[in-house]
Amino acid sequence: MDFGEHIAEVCIMAALVAIGVLWNASNLVVIVQHLWKTSGYQTVGLIISSISVSNVFLELSMLGIVVSVWAGMFCLTELHPFHKAAIIVWTQSNCMSFWSIAWLSVYYCVKVTSVSGALLGKLKRNISPLINAALLLTTLCSFAVFVPFFGLHFPPRNGIVANETRNATCTIDKVTFPAWVNVGIYGYFLVLILCIVPLLVMLPTSLRLVAHLCRHTLAMNKSKNQFQGTDSYLLVCKLTVSLVGVYLITLAIVCLFFIDQAATKRFGFDIIALGCSFYSIVTGILLTVSNKYLKEKLWAVFCWRKSPGPVITSQSEQSPLS
Repeated sequence: MDFGEHIAEVCIMAALVAIGVLWNASNLVVIVQHLWKTSGYQTVGLIISSISVSNVFLELSMLGIVVSVWAGMFCLTELHPFHKAAIIVWTQSNCMSFWSIAWLSVYYCVKVTSVSGALLGKLKRNISPLINAALLLTTLCSFAVFVPFFGLHFPPRNGIVANETRNATCTIDKVTFPAWVNVGIYGYFLVLILCIVPLLVMLPTSLRLVAHLCRHTLAMNKSKNQFQGTDSYLLVCKLTVSLVGVYLITLAIVCLFFIDQAATKRFGFDIIALGCSFYSIVTGILLTVSNKYLKEKLWAVFCWRKSPGPVITSQSEQSPLS
């Protein structure tokens, strides 16, 4: 496998990675600065920071994996520590980014929709510390879940020595887990925590938001009253539904790759890299246009003027987007 044959692909991939990294890194810097100035730990800010950090590492690790594949480094007799680290960071970043979006959907759903009952009312009042704790617990659990990835290795090559392998046509072997890992059960478990469970969290909460917004809008139109928070609720709904849509499209791209690998094998691993870049860039843009602090900073950069300082309000006066 000649790396020179993929120069154009490398340039395109590097450009996409640069856009995704720079956009998410700028979101992270602005949010961290805002959290520092307000001396607080706002839940939305923490979730945006989690998504931004995860997307940055997702892009960089994905680029490392793809370039290694194109350069033929996966044709070596042993899995290099760099490749193992890139795979671990990539899976970890996917997990954290997906679950951060899921927790953001839960937060907005509970924060915006109306609830009845003492228990649900208490949940609504304490949703911020609960989501903060869930985000921290997700981070810790994700490290524990991906421990088997530290034992990834290439299977034995049945007596083929390194020199013969280098001179022969490069065949990329599939990495395998340690012998103590039940690959079938662990594979199903990864599908659950990376795909099915986050989707089961995102879909009901986003649909609940849409239903609540529709009822709220109909009530406002019927009474001919204007509610100043309606625009904020509409933006929250659009953001949540859009993030879920991006997640679904990314899952569809990954599923297409695995279906193709089981059938014709026409698509290379770079299709997953393109899907990851699409996910990282679009989620970063959605978070920017939906958050007032990120949008003000973006406006200041492109309009060459200082953006107005954010108005710091109490927790009870904040809009759902704060």
